Amino acid sequence: MMRINSVLLFFLLWLLAACGTATPPVATSLPPTSAPPTTVPPTPTNIPPSPVPTLVQKPTISPAPTSSAPTATVAAVTGLPAPVYLINYQNPNEQIVRLETDATTLTQISFESQPVRDLSVAQRTGTLVYLVGDAQQQTLVALDGSGRRELLSGQLQAPRISPDGQTVALRITGQPAAPDGVWALPVRGGRPSLVLADGPDASSSDAEWVYTPVSYAPNDARLLLWAYDAAGPAIPGGQAVVVEGGQTRLRTWTCCEWPVWSTDGTAITVTGGGPGPDLRYGLVKIDLVSGAEQPILEQTDEAVPLVTSARQLADGQIYALYLEVLAADFSWEFPFTPLPVRVAMDGSITPLYTDLFPLSDALWREDGSGALLTVWDEVLENPIAGTLTWVPTPSTYGAALRTEVVGSQTYWADTDQPLYTGDCSLLPQIGWQPPASRVFSAGAADLQARLNAQGFAAGTPDGYFGDQTRTALEAFQTSRNLPVSPNLDCATWQALLGRQ
Repeated sequence: MMRINSVLLFFLLWLLAACGTATPPVATSLPPTSAPPTTVPPTPTNIPPSPVPTLVQKPTISPAPTSSAPTATVAAVTGLPAPVYLINYQNPNEQIVRLETDATTLTQISFESQPVRDLSVAQRTGTLVYLVGDAQQQTLVALDGSGRRELLSGQLQAPRISPDGQTVALRITGQPAAPDGVWALPVRGGRPSLVLADGPDASSSDAEWVYTPVSYAPNDARLLLWAYDAAGPAIPGGQAVVVEGGQTRLRTWTCCEWPVWSTDGTAITVTGGGPGPDLRYGLVKIDLVSGAEQPILEQTDEAVPLVTSARQLADGQIYALYLEVLAADFSWEFPFTPLPVRVAMDGSITPLYTDLFPLSDALWREDGSGALLTVWDEVLENPIAGTLTWVPTPSTYGAALRTEVVGSQTYWADTDQPLYTGDCSLLPQIGWQPPASRVFSAGAADLQARLNAQGFAAGTPDGYFGDQTRTALEAFQTSRNLPVSPNLDCATWQALLGRQ
């Protein structure tokens, strides 16, 4: 995961505002029980002066990027290994798109009237959950072959869906009769249940911990949280917390990078990389049961290992963006241009590419064949987005493939059960209404936008299902050889998603 305090600035400021004691509560609308909802630590404002020397010369990179692969001619990279979901910042309304394997074609997935603020994708089902709204009020939306469903509204941040697509955890604040903290609710509908409330814990009664969900474990049972002490120093500091079945399984240190699950869910990987005022620099694996730490890359008197976007993959090794800097040259403002590497558990490093990249986020392929980097560029003037660049490994597989797509929050879209499946049992009732009883529907606005995008003139997506929308819907159904109906049914919905 990319560095929190530099790349996701927008969400940091949003969360800080939401968690401040002076923020007035905003009413949260919770669905009834039977109803068929950068996100990241706050940006510190009181960072103390740097206690380390300032940069005086060009850093030494160790190890130097080399390649031991044969020099035989190989085919150049011509595309991506799988489609990718992301929030596209070239869209004026910041919507979810799918970048196809040709690395050029964009298929729009969400058609919201407001920008998409955050995104999470279920690894095994392809269900998407995301937030839309402004800084004061957000709506949690689920989207898959079963329909577009609004699950919750209020002051919401950081939705994180379980790999099986059944549960979403998120941060909820501002409820008049419920504590701020992390909550969970079924994706198929229901009321949220509290996972962990903000406030002191047994080990530090004077702390005011604020919790944000990071991710579910690969087996869905455990939830990893990030915590910071709102009453303590701004930085460095923080905790990684693992909860399961209402109980805290692990509570350990972390700082300014998201902690990440191991492949088997028995451990977490904590990195310090930056640069910036991290608690520790390097790479540490922490056992979930015992809490024992296994240092893999450690800071020394001579060198500072900067590590970010670390993830353990199927081969058991850790893949990351890495740069080692002479301690005498290092400062918090150091220009971080890391190298994609593979790190064995004994700390040995294998460079995977011959080029360095600006501070980036990396979406690794599970087989270690490469990473999709979100490469930040000052020209973009966007602190939370970057240009997507596919970097195959090793470098002899071909040159890096820089796309023209600018986005953030990338997820591979090659799931066993893709987005376009579902029984539509949860599909909201959306259809033509007579003028006297016509009311606004966000689902109707979504339908109108989808019809317009496919060339069927449904009119302005105003959310009122009138005659023009009905005519466009029936024309679409006819063009796809579907039964003509004034209502959005399952077959029509899935055809609108592009699979019928």
